[in-house]
Amino acid sequence: MTEPMISVILPTYNRSSIVEETLLRLLNCDYPSGRFELLVADNSSDGTPEMVNRVASSARTPVRLLSSEHRLPAVKRNDALRAATGDIVIFINDDLWVRPCFFREHVKTHLVHDEPVAVLGAIEQSPSMPSTPFIEWYEPFAYHELEGRDGESLPYRYFWSMNLSLPRQEMLDRNLVFHEDWAEIGHEDIELGYRWTSAGRKLIYNEHAFGEHYHPHSLASACRLQESVGRGLRDMEVLVPDSGLLERYGVFSWRNSRRAVVRGLARKTLFNKMTLPVARSFLERLRTNGPIARWMYWKVLLHYTEKGYAQAPPRAPQPVPIRTPEPSTR
Repeated sequence: MTEPMISVILPTYNRSSIVEETLLRLLNCDYPSGRFELLVADNSSDGTPEMVNRVASSARTPVRLLSSEHRLPAVKRNDALRAATGDIVIFINDDLWVRPCFFREHVKTHLVHDEPVAVLGAIEQSPSMPSTPFIEWYEPFAYHELEGRDGESLPYRYFWSMNLSLPRQEMLDRNLVFHEDWAEIGHEDIELGYRWTSAGRKLIYNEHAFGEHYHPHSLASACRLQESVGRGLRDMEVLVPDSGLLERYGVFSWRNSRRAVVRGLARKTLFNKMTLPVARSFLERLRTNGPIARWMYWKVLLHYTEKGYAQAPPRAPQPVPIRTPEPSTR
């Protein structure tokens, strides 16, 4: 059989050196060079366009720069989706460094299913990142929850676009594209996962479609990220009517389960605007992690998730309608 055509889509902004390594690893994949293309959706102000064109000039496979004026990755992903030519599109973050078998593993999972499916690949933090106590502890993705679930169908909340493949035509035909009206970056993939599974489609996990995540964070930058995540939940709670949404993100609500309410109240007592400066100062001075530090890190980050949610105004985005598939003529 001829291998399916693959389009890899990665939005980026001002991360030229990281993206170059990402592209080179993709180009080194064990897949026919004429059967995949790389689409870089870029609104950078650094040397990213020049770097992409330089990589493209010596590549045996198409590397396409899609210049954009949009800030939101959701918009850039949709623009690239419409420009893509692949049977399968693989959405990745610009800092995912893949193994040579990456494409074949994604394709393998698609081919063993008779119906259109989405495929989630695995990610681990890159060992190439600088060694700091925070980086040693920090695992921003909940892949530990997927241990032992290779090949299984997953709930929508694991629809993570840092390593995710989908059938392109199914996305276009049924309007299963990324929602574009977001106040913040970061929730557009989960929201699409809610619509994908609501449309009766499955998300399948393949732990062998693997990549390293290279994004060195400090405690300060991770706190800023969590505050943005909290603000973005104002859109999510409108677009995804899931009663357990806020609880899963660690945001306190009296509608949460009794256990979550008790834990949330305890966390608010210990980690608040008075105690946070002391806690952060303690953690930022550490040279090694101990049990207390490991316990404190996530409590501090959750404080900023709640802070972002509490300070953001309510939002009223309109859901993206799912189109009914056309009846088969065969």
